Amino acid sequence: MTSRFSANSMNCTPLTLRPAHSALPNQTSLRGCKAWSVNLTCSSFTVVTRHYPHQAGTEFYAYATAALKATARLRAHLHPDNARPQAIISTLLFNYLTSYRHVLSLQDYQYQLLSSTAIHTLTNTRVATVITYAQFQQPDYQPGPLHYLPAMFLRAPSATPSLPLLINSDQQCPFRARSLHFAAHHPVTTQAIDSWAAIINLVRAGQGVALLPAYLTQDDTLTRIPGTPGYRVPYRTYTRQ
Repeated sequence: MTSRFSANSMNCTPLTLRPAHSALPNQTSLRGCKAWSVNLTCSSFTVVTRHYPHQAGTEFYAYATAALKATARLRAHLHPDNARPQAIISTLLFNYLTSYRHVLSLQDYQYQLLSSTAIHTLTNTRVATVITYAQFQQPDYQPGPLHYLPAMFLRAPSATPSLPLLINSDQQCPFRARSLHFAAHHPVTTQAIDSWAAIINLVRAGQGVALLPAYLTQDDTLTRIPGTPGYRVPYRTYTRQ
């Protein structure tokens, strides 16, 4: 028997258990064989046995199976994110629900932040939860109640009147659609920015204005542009059945 072990990688392949010097038999011939050949491989953890007597091979197989289960428990302890359910969520909703409303915790899910376009075009996803204001229709998911994210056109308190309207580049985003509709009926210039973090930072720096979640006015770094409309952007939580 040879063995090597490293805690850095524990991706295990199933045990191979077969009679020595034979192809993998069916269940009937397994019961009648006189010797076992047992193979267990886990990236950097390899156990190989040859020509075990029947009883010893059976006992080693039970031991190796228990070792695999213990390894899985250790991986879950060392890497707790892998044990959490996965959730896909729109970027602005992630900030809103975790940092402002505190209805989501970082411990609840392993989060994947996606654009509305990416969520709209998802196929065959198997995550536990999808939280979005994008169009999302998958047969395996049950939609939850409709909620609303308040939004308004914001600027820095000291901003000049002739700043460009910053619009995100996400083609399916409702914030983009409402911004373009506003721009079509008002004498403003627009500029597309492919990052919500960059848009928010630019608005706070007095270099643009944008349609953003209303809660961002709470820290006094942003204020609503007088005379502009407010919106309630609908969103849902979808749960995999």
